Amino acid sequence: MSRWREVRKVDAHVHVVLHERENTDLTLNPPEAMLRTMDEQRVERAVVLPINFPDYFPLDDARRADWLRANNEIQADLVQESNGRFVAFADCRIDGPYARADRLAEETSRALCELGLAGVKIHPYNLKVEASDPRLAPAITEAEQQSVPIVFHANPSAYAAAFYGSAPSRVYAAMLGKGECFAIAHLGGVSFLETLAGGGYVDISWTILWLADLYGVPFCERLLRRIGIDRVLFATDYPTCSYESYFEILDAMDLTDDEVERIAHGNAERMLAGRPPVDPDG
Repeated sequence: MSRWREVRKVDAHVHVVLHERENTDLTLNPPEAMLRTMDEQRVERAVVLPINFPDYFPLDDARRADWLRANNEIQADLVQESNGRFVAFADCRIDGPYARADRLAEETSRALCELGLAGVKIHPYNLKVEASDPRLAPAITEAEQQSVPIVFHANPSAYAAAFYGSAPSRVYAAMLGKGECFAIAHLGGVSFLETLAGGGYVDISWTILWLADLYGVPFCERLLRRIGIDRVLFATDYPTCSYESYFEILDAMDLTDDEVERIAHGNAERMLAGRPPVDPDG
């Protein structure tokens, strides 16, 4: 029996996909399908993260002109339709009308305060900037003021000419002097070792599968312990990756029941409450 299948979970990284998109790695995953999967895998809540792409949701021409506002509104609709089982985050944009800092701050505030979104997702790779770019500061500041978490995307697969600095070190530069209620997605991607030197939370999606294949499960367990169990979030990037692939790796780790509970849901619940990771020395 899989201990990880049975434990209650908060998945800190999923995507609801409302339409087929060619030439992408996202498959159709409408709300009802995501909720069925959550029931099957004993996932109580799932953090639904936007992809930071104009065509993430199907939009008519009128709404496409301001796709950030439209996508945030659809994120809020998903929360309502799921009776709160989806925890949706706001998107971020720094071009067009949102090149103005006040417009980005205004929309981020609207998404958090009026629409009730639970955090902000920043995708430096798609935005073609470094995570520490000052143009992102209005979204970060609004999240800080509302005491909600920020998730930063980190490239999970490879360096490329268009990578543009979403490595953990850039995230730590962006958050220097600020709070620690933020998370680095995909275990930091190819720059995973940089997560050892910083703060905040780290979600294990995608990259832990890659590392287990390359270096084995014992290496992955040692890595999570070096990062710090209280910083680690269970996350899958579903529907890109299957739950079973994570259960196989996590079940093979020598984690205590308490450590399993913290990774499976405790740390995520703390983050979603706007609190930084537990300080093991505090």
